[in-house]
Amino acid sequence: MLEVLVAFAVFSLSLGVLFQIFSSGLRGTEVARNYSHAMIIAESRLNELTVAQELAPGVWQGVVDDGYRWIATVSPYDDGSATEGAEGPAAYRVSVRVNWGDGEDREIVIDTLRLGVGLE
Repeated sequence: MLEVLVAFAVFSLSLGVLFQIFSSGLRGTEVARNYSHAMIIAESRLNELTVAQELAPGVWQGVVDDGYRWIATVSPYDDGSATEGAEGPAAYRVSVRVNWGDGEDREIVIDTLRLGVGLE
């Protein structure tokens, strides 16, 4: 009888560990899916800003797909090497930030430099 009780205890502990591993794997999969979805949103907003319209300074924001909040910022970029009165394309810093989460806010940010028409 004691052997059966010990075997049942070992089986219960093993089963508990397996359930814990399985549930943490599912949580990890959900987090990875959310990051992938947020990256797709950020990349599509970045492409929308830089390809579909003329690049100009400004801030845009919105909410998509059940709580993914995005904010895009375009600002002139100056590395200090421009000379006075120089003509040509202007450099812009484009940043897209996507936030999401229930209680535990998560976020990704994509920053890049793009060329656009000068402001003058």
